[in-house]
Amino acid sequence: MAKPILLVEDETIVRESIKDWLTEDGYQVIAAEDGEQALEIIGKQEFGVAILDLKLPGKDGIQVLKEAKGQIPTLQAIIITAYPSVETVTEAMKAGAVDYMTKPFAPERLERLIEEVLEAKAGAAPEIAVEEKEAEVGKQEKEITTHLEQGQDYFKKGNYAEALEEFDKVLAVEPGNLEARVWIQKAKTGAVEPAVEAVTEEEVAEEAGKPKPCVWMKMGVVTLRMCTRDYDCLTCEFDQQMREAGESPEIAAALERLKALPGNQRLCRYALKGDVSYRLCSRLFECATCEFAQVMEDAMEQKLAKLERRREALRKKEAKTKT
Repeated sequence: MAKPILLVEDETIVRESIKDWLTEDGYQVIAAEDGEQALEIIGKQEFGVAILDLKLPGKDGIQVLKEAKGQIPTLQAIIITAYPSVETVTEAMKAGAVDYMTKPFAPERLERLIEEVLEAKAGAAPEIAVEEKEAEVGKQEKEITTHLEQGQDYFKKGNYAEALEEFDKVLAVEPGNLEARVWIQKAKTGAVEPAVEAVTEEEVAEEAGKPKPCVWMKMGVVTLRMCTRDYDCLTCEFDQQMREAGESPEIAAALERLKALPGNQRLCRYALKGDVSYRLCSRLFECATCEFAQVMEDAMEQKLAKLERRREALRKKEAKTKT
């Protein structure tokens, strides 16, 4: 019988959703809410794979991994996080993580990775000659370093497509390379930003003029309402009224229906708006307490500021041309 999977995640919705997905796929999953509980469980039994959230109350996922490795040196662990960085990738690699996944991710991707880890453990290849092994490792390291450096150089110049090609070449050599995965995420994000700068004011006005359903309508709380703020909910009076009316029986009942949905059907409001392709709500629609919501609002403010600077530059250019 295969060893169970340990899942360490402090956000209830995310933890229960991942557990449900993996259980339906035939895995035995034991869940923990924080690092201390996880280490206590690890001390009592062995696991095939451990899935550790990076940000946990008390000890973070990397610290938990380090201490767990002290108990079970062969433990295979996957770090998951909504806030990737090269620094934490490096720390995770040094601590012995086999992969580093950024949230949100498709359940199929996590399941596929778990299968690969378990298959690698079950069918370890026979030992080869030390000299041949060292030569092969040295060749791969040199190739990986070359592609990483070239990719980072492209990234700095704003050539994101070329950067992605270089980072993909790293994964072709070493599929579990965590640093390349983080750079791929950054390059994909950077590749989207020029589209904001490239639009004309006429295109912005045309897009803004198209009717769009209100987020509250998409969530099923109201029957019909179109967005009047181009999804800028922070400045929307109706959004504020709905939040303040959360105590009313009608709104409370609607929100309870949303909360009663299976975890994999509770989409984040930013997924409903189309700002991200896929993300599950981890705060039961309490956006004011959600760190991801704050990150998204900050990013939106930066994009709006960039667009305003571009408009100002165009106005100055037009004024200079007229004079």
